[in-house]
Amino acid sequence: MGEEHLQLVILEEVREPEPPIRLSAGFYEPGSPAGVAAAVTSFDEVVVAIGAPLGEPGHGRPQRVADELLRSRGVRPAAASEAALALRHGLPGLASFEPDSDEVQGPVPEGAFSSGPLIETNPDAVFCTLQGARLPAKRHPHGMRLRVRELLDDHVDDAGGGLWDRRTEEIDAAAAALCAHRYAVGHASWLGDAVEGVIVLPGTSIPERFETEGVLAPVERLRLPEP
Repeated sequence: MGEEHLQLVILEEVREPEPPIRLSAGFYEPGSPAGVAAAVTSFDEVVVAIGAPLGEPGHGRPQRVADELLRSRGVRPAAASEAALALRHGLPGLASFEPDSDEVQGPVPEGAFSSGPLIETNPDAVFCTLQGARLPAKRHPHGMRLRVRELLDDHVDDAGGGLWDRRTEEIDAAAAALCAHRYAVGHASWLGDAVEGVIVLPGTSIPERFETEGVLAPVERLRLPEP
């Protein structure tokens, strides 16, 4: 089995005389953790979001508090990734965001990125938070349609081909990059136990539950005859 590859997307602000601020996206070829780390560290200033768990459960718990809080909202936690952990270890110069709080969720303080430029996020939860609803799975055509439209609505500009032509992994990586941008501008929230590692999501608050009602249009399905 070959080494697991990672997908890197960078976003840079494009400021114009009139709002909104556009976010120019750069999509890299999938690569090794070392290759992604080399690309990230080639920039003078970065804020990095990794879309996979970076911590482990504490106090004998079967799963982290952050993952339990995601499940309670209707979002499946991301699977553990050795490549993501290797990327984290390949960025020793970037400190992780650690909330100074005994709570299990809260808003990201202004300027937090300056001392903690690296965060963990969850791409599916990013999209659910931005939409305020639980999105269909990525295997569902409408699920991908909603994800791409959300990036377009957030003024993510893909000059390298167009978001509609991107792979699922690239769309997920773009969501992580968008979350990193929201974190950098102080428009993000976190949830979890600081000792285990927290998940950062866009927005000044996170809904207590992502509902599915109205997300999918009703369609007819014919009943099979009884055998």
